[in-house]
Amino acid sequence: MHKFFLMGVAALALSACSEKGADADGDGKISDAEASTEMTTGGAMAMKPGLWEVRVNYDKVEAPGVPADMLAKMKAQIAQGMTQRSCLTQAQVEKPGMEFFGAAPEANCTFNALDRSSDGVKIEMTCKPSGPIVVKSKMDGKFGAETYTMNIEQSTEGTPMGPVKMVGKIKGKRVGECPA
Repeated sequence: MHKFFLMGVAALALSACSEKGADADGDGKISDAEASTEMTTGGAMAMKPGLWEVRVNYDKVEAPGVPADMLAKMKAQIAQGMTQRSCLTQAQVEKPGMEFFGAAPEANCTFNALDRSSDGVKIEMTCKPSGPIVVKSKMDGKFGAETYTMNIEQSTEGTPMGPVKMVGKIKGKRVGECPA
């Protein structure tokens, strides 16, 4: 589940969060400690543990530096979406880590905004996964026991094809129990 962000480069109800979200000291920056605290104090996620299928679809792609024929192929491929299955454990439900929302350590992410409750999230983050690549993402969504939906806006710079902007949705659904 935590890989939906990496797949992409490729909630609106925030009842239990503070007004500032993770920026507890109000300095306009979210430290690793503040992000970690926000993730552990928002309460258990509304989601049920089990096997989840996550689908990422982008319906808008802008890449001004890409030739038109190549951009058309890229849009056609992205329109098909990407699907991944993974297990969500009870421990992840109770205290989701940063990886749950796509901030795996190898992605080298920092948060500009992070506000999480049991049934929703709003995130703005910048990741520098490798070399000159910089990915800025905004995500917001709502979680339920069996499904969730998140809106995502993502801009990537430092690619060989120039800047790329994408807008789409991430949809997750529980499809059963985790394999033994």
